[in-house]
Amino acid sequence: MMLSFEASIVIIALNFVLTKAGPLDWARVEIPWARADRIPIDVNLPWLPFENETRCYGEIGCLNITREWYHLIHRPFNVFPLPRNVINTRFILYTNENPTDGQLLVAEDKASINGSNFKPDRPTKFIIHGFIDTPLSNWVSEMKQELLKHSDQIQVIVVDWGSGSLPLYTQAVANTRLVGLELSYLIKKLIDDHGLNPEDVHLIGHSLGSHLAAYAAERIPNIGRITGLDPAEPFFQGMPEFVRLDPSDAKFVDVIHTDARSLFLLEIPGYGMSQPCGHLDFYPNNGKEQPGCILSQESSALIPLTLIKDGIEEASRVLLACNHVRAIKLFTDSINGKCPYVAHRCPSYQHFTDGKCFKCNGGNCALMGYHSTMPYSYQNYHNHNASENDVVPSPDNYPPIAPVQGKYFLITGKEPLCQRHYRFIIEMARPVMAEKWVQGFLTAGIFTERGKSLRNLDLTPKGTQRFEHGKSYMIVVTNPNDIGDRINKVELNWSHEMNVLEPRNLCLFWCNDHLYVKSITVDMMQMPTREKRELEKSNKLCPKQEIADIKSLGRVLFYDSCKR
Repeated sequence: MMLSFEASIVIIALNFVLTKAGPLDWARVEIPWARADRIPIDVNLPWLPFENETRCYGEIGCLNITREWYHLIHRPFNVFPLPRNVINTRFILYTNENPTDGQLLVAEDKASINGSNFKPDRPTKFIIHGFIDTPLSNWVSEMKQELLKHSDQIQVIVVDWGSGSLPLYTQAVANTRLVGLELSYLIKKLIDDHGLNPEDVHLIGHSLGSHLAAYAAERIPNIGRITGLDPAEPFFQGMPEFVRLDPSDAKFVDVIHTDARSLFLLEIPGYGMSQPCGHLDFYPNNGKEQPGCILSQESSALIPLTLIKDGIEEASRVLLACNHVRAIKLFTDSINGKCPYVAHRCPSYQHFTDGKCFKCNGGNCALMGYHSTMPYSYQNYHNHNASENDVVPSPDNYPPIAPVQGKYFLITGKEPLCQRHYRFIIEMARPVMAEKWVQGFLTAGIFTERGKSLRNLDLTPKGTQRFEHGKSYMIVVTNPNDIGDRINKVELNWSHEMNVLEPRNLCLFWCNDHLYVKSITVDMMQMPTREKRELEKSNKLCPKQEIADIKSLGRVLFYDSCKR
């Protein structure tokens, strides 16, 4: 069968756009009549799927392909995995007894498990890599070390499916289903033959590894937890739940989204899903552009050093997949880091940065990363067979420690990654001499009674901002340091900005460029606790005079002495 040159170009272009994995991915998409067991032809058209065919892989189980696994836009291919011996899935055990020399576990070989350091009463963490990745990647070793460091009772099993994660991307996607069978078979053996408690199983998957974890867990009742680290978007987003990671796959599913840029929003497409797919979905920095990942900020300066230090593989990650791998770095840092990744449940990232979702009461805060906790809505209510019409208890009745299922936002940094959140509420005054509005930049310094301080906090992080006198403004800013104590003084610095392109903004001899402020309130976000109290420390501060008159390039101090 021959394809015209024009048709070939269309196929290549379509698959390149949809997969974002390279122009060669079209070559493995098959058509029903081109199966190797019938006609020896390898002509591939992505929009013609298999239908109702099943293949079995010995003791690990069978896979079928139906129309439900196909979608013209979201998943324009429908192929089977490569043979088991080609993918060659392996499971490598690490414990504090053997932290560097892994022990190979073979599901059907009891001696390999009984002769290893595997202990069924230990929490068991599985690390699952993604596309074009192997267990030799630096991040796998770093995460494994941090997990073992966290507790001498933890055991880590690294899933090696490197021979199946190679290009073409479409084939790697299909291979995840077979590796899911392999992983499921091993876990069942550990449960049935060796006494492992499925609730002690925690599957940690990156990219394709997130969905692979779901395929394994959905076949085993009561798997404790799946952590999805920027689950892969191409061929998964918009598909039914059985095709991708979803909350029904484990008792607790938490997801970190870091590369969820969308082509439909006229953005450079990312590799990760924007669609929520867990009980708790975390979106640091809106789940899109991560600090330090813009080429002009990081790659041009760091690539040469990275090449020398970590090799070409790590350099390519910085250059091509910085946002995508940031989820790995955030999770790894959260395991033993002293700074908690506190996130807020909010309708949108804009609402969060505007300070509209800063309260933790009612289960509206959650910890992102290793120490994330199961939401109340699942822990005490959720049932896989529950009806959509069932009534969920009011969030007001949730214990403070238990977050509510939903989307959570936070701000992280380039280095250090973890940041403390502070909310400023600026109450503007409107004396008769004030202009209706002024435009410029604000910075602040905060001070405590014990001498702690944070300086140069940027209250206009998006650039010059317009302030209308008589209104109030809220802004969330971050700093890696926790000031801890009650704030007793705030310094506010104002710089008026003239824009020659906006004549109304010019302020020469006939206008007033001063900023007039009535009060400042600073809220410091604290880590959620079990205590039934307000979780934030709030301080309202006022100037010595009734109104602070701040001239351009000037500063005024606010004190904890407001009249109550």
